[in-house]
Amino acid sequence: MNRLPGGDIKAGPFLATGKLLQVALEIAKEVNYSLLHNNRELLSKLTLTKLVARQVLDITVQVELNVGTEHYPYRYTLPMMDDVQLALSSQVRIPLTANLPRSVRERVQSTVYVKVTCEGQTAFEDTRRVTLIPVDEWLDDTATNPWLPSFVLPRDPAVLAIIKSARRFLVAITDEPAAGFDGYQEQAAGVDKQVKAIWTALVHEYRLQYINPPPAYSKQTQRLRTPTEIIASNTGTCIDLALLLASCLEYIGLYPVIVLRTDHAFAGYWRAEDAHDQLVAVDRIPATVPAVGDRAARAAATRYVDPYGWRLTRLNYDEIMDYVESGDLVLLEATYLTGAFSYKGAAKEGQSKLRDRDEFDSLLDIQLARTADPPVTPLPLISG
Repeated sequence: MNRLPGGDIKAGPFLATGKLLQVALEIAKEVNYSLLHNNRELLSKLTLTKLVARQVLDITVQVELNVGTEHYPYRYTLPMMDDVQLALSSQVRIPLTANLPRSVRERVQSTVYVKVTCEGQTAFEDTRRVTLIPVDEWLDDTATNPWLPSFVLPRDPAVLAIIKSARRFLVAITDEPAAGFDGYQEQAAGVDKQVKAIWTALVHEYRLQYINPPPAYSKQTQRLRTPTEIIASNTGTCIDLALLLASCLEYIGLYPVIVLRTDHAFAGYWRAEDAHDQLVAVDRIPATVPAVGDRAARAAATRYVDPYGWRLTRLNYDEIMDYVESGDLVLLEATYLTGAFSYKGAAKEGQSKLRDRDEFDSLLDIQLARTADPPVTPLPLISG
């Protein structure tokens, strides 16, 4: 640690040396539930280094996240350690089923306690202060946007109410009294009618209004509203509305997408399972896809092969445009839900919003996120 002018201490790696083990511990200043829900690490670093040539025995590791009077523990026991070094940060998990972390709606000052013992000796013991970020707060940057599908909530009660309202419009659009939402059992034109019915219900039954995000107290984070909160207040941001629309589409069995620009978000959907299968198999590759190391690839400033299979980045821009222009992928400007805009107008504007290559950041395919290993699943939010 480094001491700053005025007596403040700058956080940094902490090394503690016992007779048998050295323990290196690093913890981020903020803990985000949505990232922990997706198997991201609570500890940035927890590494044990053996200081003797022989085996060391009976190692125990204890980690606790403390929130108020509640404690969320992790325990690990190692009978013997032969290797010189052992990294454990990826193994540390806390019980996310507890109610409090899922119901936090404001930032809470908390602590993480870590203790390591070896052969009956305490090799390391420390308590670090951390900030527990609200469950509905999303870290708004390219590094963490792969986890945004966790905020697509098809089981939110408001989604079912929307679908029930939309069925009346579906009957009118199809002129079929028995019409229902049956996903990809319909041809592409029938899929469009299902989406139109949901769109029309949201526009005419709920009369939503655009609103700025709730305060997040951080430049890189944004508070996201659930479908229930959007419908209760009749308000939402561009990303709130995109997530609402994606939640409704996923509920009826369609494959939605979320498109992120540098300053905007909107939604879309695949019109047929076959087209989505082509995306998964990478069967359609435009001739203009940049090769490894060429100028376009360098300008994109991103990995050629993205580590998250459900995210398409700037290097996939031409591939995405190919699907949009062929009619296999429909994009919808979700903020058009806040005015008397038709589904057709929203689709036209959605396609227009994608045309600026420089503003495009990524496309998140919700179905691929759900089937990833491990899957990106909806957050188990608890209403406060």
